[in-house]
Amino acid sequence: MKLVIIGAGYIAEEHLRVIDVIPDLKAEAILTRTKEKALKLQKKYNIPSILKDLEDLEENAKNYDGVLILVSAENLYSVTDRILKLKLPTFIEKPPGLTFKESTRLSNLAQKINCPNMVGYNRRFYSIFHQGLKRIEDKGLLLGINITGHERFWKIKDDAQVSEKIKDNWLFANASHTFDLINFFGGKVDKYSLYKTSLLEKKGDQFSLNFSFKSGAIGNYSSHWYSPGGWSVTLFGQGITVIFNPLEEGYSLDEEFKRVDIIPSRQDAEYKPGFYDQMIAFKALIETGKLDWPAISLQDSLETLEIVHNVGRS
Repeated sequence: MKLVIIGAGYIAEEHLRVIDVIPDLKAEAILTRTKEKALKLQKKYNIPSILKDLEDLEENAKNYDGVLILVSAENLYSVTDRILKLKLPTFIEKPPGLTFKESTRLSNLAQKINCPNMVGYNRRFYSIFHQGLKRIEDKGLLLGINITGHERFWKIKDDAQVSEKIKDNWLFANASHTFDLINFFGGKVDKYSLYKTSLLEKKGDQFSLNFSFKSGAIGNYSSHWYSPGGWSVTLFGQGITVIFNPLEEGYSLDEEFKRVDIIPSRQDAEYKPGFYDQMIAFKALIETGKLDWPAISLQDSLETLEIVHNVGRS
């Protein structure tokens, strides 16, 4: 299956690393504004061709089986809007848009023209997350979830390399990564309530959400952008608690408080966590035209992004 890679930054190379070892997948062409970067990746990953521009891709789309859009967050919407019209199976790095309106437009376009697509929220594919959920299920029901998504915003607030557009839409650009874990771990949200305050940011920088799920589980999400801390998740089950802190490390506690570590898969230890199984899911989308959980489409992602939108405007 011949893939086109759009973008040549850090994330593009992380995807190329797993594409390189998955049978029947091949990075056939790369397209980026910086030819030097394209040449470097072409040589390293034996990519047959470098495309000149989007017009070059549009004219030769029939030669490819899928496309990965791995450009900067500022450019994801405009590039995706154009590429979806090729109707090739399309992988879109997160977030698909910097506003709910942009993401909704992309979702509507993909549905209208029937373009298979997948949004790359790679943490959904963390092997330790699935092992943790399995430990909960083996004991009984998932009772609750606690997610912390502190953003360390003071570190990027005055960073000239981060655009004002990204800073102004940070809830979508970065915080949506942890908001997505609400739906991933808990499933369909039934209802939620929001409390937020603002220390420095007009859209808020201190957030607390309480929510209930259709499954009967309850949970909360908290984020304090100007307080030291990181991302973590705690899952509460019947006689078991599973803790991921940081997200890339996990363990469970039983009723005797015995700790059992959760060991990541070989692929998650060797590559960027989640990327190998995420690419396997995209390969399946190319083969079958169907997207299976935990992968999500543009339309699926709106469940999370609508929450993000409401948090930012409330």
